[in-house]
Amino acid sequence: MMRLALLLLCPMLLAGCASQPASKEVTVKAIEGSTHSYIESKKIDRFLVNKPEAFKQFDKVILFATQFDKLKIAPETDKKIANDWNESTWNEMDQICQQLDDFAKKTFSEGGEFVPATRGGDDVLAIQFSLISFMPYSNRYKNSGTGTVGAQTNFSGIGQVTVRGILANAKTGELVAVIEDTLEVNARTSTSGNLAAVQDGNNKAAQSLAWRTTFRLFLDNLHAELSTLKHASLAGNP
Repeated sequence: MMRLALLLLCPMLLAGCASQPASKEVTVKAIEGSTHSYIESKKIDRFLVNKPEAFKQFDKVILFATQFDKLKIAPETDKKIANDWNESTWNEMDQICQQLDDFAKKTFSEGGEFVPATRGGDDVLAIQFSLISFMPYSNRYKNSGTGTVGAQTNFSGIGQVTVRGILANAKTGELVAVIEDTLEVNARTSTSGNLAAVQDGNNKAAQSLAWRTTFRLFLDNLHAELSTLKHASLAGNP
């Protein structure tokens, strides 16, 4: 009986070990004159942390609605294109932000590391994203001369957008990290490297696809980094 029990137990132990993410070493570097440090990330442009070890305590996440009240058009943007985007309505911008919110819920719901929650706690990470800078390359689809169905070829994509994320302890409000990532907004991101297979368009469907694709990749990268931090051994001098 003892031998049978061991035989049954071993596969369970192996399966349990296999389900745990492999621990990686994350490099944390001090910032001179600051209480914060930064993480060398290959997926996120800027990743500032308060207490990098704090990520280990979080099993859940609360996602707040994306904000765009501080969004500015980059000064180097073509003036005509800048004027066009400055005429965007609240509803238009809210629809763009909603794409980010929807994929955030989907990514964390399916990711397994951080279960979406509705109440704060010591094990809950609060995240809020903001769009802070945008350098468009082309007009909004409304003024591209194509309407909803037509497609004007545009190989440069929609533009570059910078997303900032504030990460905090949902119970205490203590700041955990600030991240920023500058993203190329174009539908070609979805071609898995086959850039010749897609031509970006300025119609509504194409621009919507570009925003969705861009936000999805950003959130996949962020979730991967947070999952790594949760299980990582920390190196460097924070």
